[in-house]
Formats: sequence, structure tokens, C-alpha cells
Amino acid sequence: MTHSCQLRIPPDTAELARARAELAEALLAGGFPADLVPRVLIAIDEALTNIIEHGQCTAGTIDIVCVVEPAQCTITIQDQGRAFDPRQAPAVDIQEHVAAGRSGGLGLHLMRRIMDVIDYHHEAGKGNRLTMIKHA
Repeated sequence: MTHSCQLRIPPDTAELARARAELAEALLAGGFPADLVPRVLIAIDEALTNIIEHGQCTAGTIDIVCVVEPAQCTITIQDQGRAFDPRQAPAVDIQEHVAAGRSGGLGLHLMRRIMDVIDYHHEAGKGNRLTMIKHA
């Protein structure tokens, strides 16, 4: 059985708690394993935070679609911010990162470690579409 939800939020970090709560409910309602839900929420939160804070997404909305099956969830996030392909960003060396005293900048690293698939597409006039898939 497939369960889905759609959520539209303004580009404001104050909306992240509401997005997490609604997406957690959708993941659980769709039968996705409860022990994986917190990890998926971290990846979603990091993606949304990056879009809001670094994507210069200051206008319009961020649209999130969550499609859940017991063996897989697919999260699609669309925004009108600056184009940025996370697949092209270099991997983070955690030990070097910590040694340099950096406290942020691990969002993409976490997304890559948590999710099984990360796909990105930018189309002029339509914005960015980030798709993340997690297998159960």
C-alpha cells in the first residue's frame, strides 16, 4: 500500500518543526519502519535548511512530496532558489573537518550517509527538484 502527502512551506527555518512533524506522521502512516524515520527526517531537515539558508530561496514556497511504501520512501523537494547540484559537491573528510574546528557544513554529508539515492534536477523557470530515496 502506498501512502503520500504533500506539504508546502514558506522558505523560513521556523517552518522546519511543522514539516518534520507532518512528514514523520506520513512516513509512519505509510508503514515505513519506525526505526528509520528519525534518520530520514534528519536528511529532509538538512535539505530544507540548505535550501533556505544557502539556496537564497527567499520568495515563493518550498513544495515537498513524500511517497511512502513499507520498503521505500521517496521525498521530492522543489524550490525556486539558486541552482546547486549536491551530487557535484566534494565529499567531506570528517576528521579534517573536526580538526579544523568547523561546526557546520555537514548537511550534504549527512544526506549522503542516510539516504540511498539523491538526485537533483534544475530547469530554468521551474527551479530545483531534489529527490531522495531511502530503502527500508
